[in-house]
Amino acid sequence: MTAISMVRRRLTQEMLAEVQGISRAVIAPTEPGVVAGTDELRELASPKRFGDFTVMCADGHWVDADTPIVEIIGTATQLAAAEDVVLGPLGFAGGVARRCREIMADRPGGLRVVCGGWKKLPGALKPLLRDGLAAGGVAPRLVDGDFVYVDKNVVTLSGGILAAVTAACRLEHGPVAIQVTSPEAAITAVEAGARIVMDDTGQLDILQKIDHALRTNGFRDRVTLAFAGGVRPDDLDQIRRNGADVVDLGRAILDAPLWDVHMVVEP
Repeated sequence: MTAISMVRRRLTQEMLAEVQGISRAVIAPTEPGVVAGTDELRELASPKRFGDFTVMCADGHWVDADTPIVEIIGTATQLAAAEDVVLGPLGFAGGVARRCREIMADRPGGLRVVCGGWKKLPGALKPLLRDGLAAGGVAPRLVDGDFVYVDKNVVTLSGGILAAVTAACRLEHGPVAIQVTSPEAAITAVEAGARIVMDDTGQLDILQKIDHALRTNGFRDRVTLAFAGGVRPDDLDQIRRNGADVVDLGRAILDAPLWDVHMVVEP
């Protein structure tokens, strides 16, 4: 909590210190959207510092404007404090969820959409992003289940594609996924034992060449081909046509606008 928010809370508590009784407030959106982030609210509410919380809509539900999502019953100071902490989780996670729903509704058939960009967010936001992804139908990982992901920096540190894939296979922790930037690197990786190839160049011509190389060498049926790098939702059809099985979206999801929610205290 910042020094400014602490001062604001102290001033608000002083203003409301003599207000007696219990009041009711609801959290509701000002626009339609997807509910997400309620698990984080339950954790915030567990010590009852902000009154008694009741979640009225589960994550993943599409709701109209002014639909009550959360009910809070507490003292005047509790409700004032709650407003500072409950809107952010719902707004952030809900914004992500809505963007994901929009993307999933327009994606081409057979293309798995994931968002690995959660690794680039501050730790405090990662649980909310994962909640938003889940509510919006987007996976946080390239494939379900255990796998070993080898990024380009690990390839460099390991001494190259062959050494990196060999070391990853020895871990016996599921299929090996590796970042590549060329058809030649993709073939070397698959021959070494990789089963997921990630082209993160953002260049569709390279994706097409990797897909062609895998088919020419008879590897395509046993390899999952993923694509990333500045992908926009409008690119998904072309990405699928150029051979990708999986697309990893970053900022296209992470820069989703906040879902506008507010708290209304009953008179």
